[in-house]
Formats: sequence, structure tokens, C-alpha cells
Amino acid sequence: MQFLFEIEDVFDIGGRGCVLVPGVPNTLRRDVKVGELLLIVTPSGNEVRTNIAAFEHISRGRPMVHAPFSLPRAVTKADLPLGSKVYFLNATHA
Repeated sequence: MQFLFEIEDVFDIGGRGCVLVPGVPNTLRRDVKVGELLLIVTPSGNEVRTNIAAFEHISRGRPMVHAPFSLPRAVTKADLPLGSKVYFLNATHA
């Protein structure tokens, strides 16, 4: 398992799903693809197992050092409290 980031913001985009910010760090030294398995651990200890559905292009007015991505529509914003930690689920990605 490899830590990716702590959730700072979640955008619920109708018809697409939730987008997690900041996202995959650009400094990660490997390719990250749609379908990558994730484990999200909430501050209360709940676990959400999911995958990357799509990478999103978000303009924040400055260069981004992370790649935000969306999750499958079955995962809701209520499942993703701020401060949750996002990990690659597959240990071979470390």
C-alpha cells in the first residue's frame, strides 16, 4: 500500500462522480492509469475501496502539482470526508 494524499476538497460533478483534490502527485515516479485500485481511510477509520474512474482537468489559476481524478458514481461525497487518506491499494505500486 502506498500513501498518495489527504483529501483537501471533494467536488460532486453530476453524471460523473466525485473528484478528489489535490489528487495524484506529479512527483510520483510511475504511470498512474484509470482503473488503479484505491483504499480511502476516513478520519473515523471507515474504509472505502474503489478505483480511479477518470482524470479531471481543473483550473485553479496556478500550475497544479497534482492530478485530480474522479471516482465511480457509486462513491458519494458523504463517503469522503475532508482529511481522509488515499492510498494505492496494490502494494506493488510502492
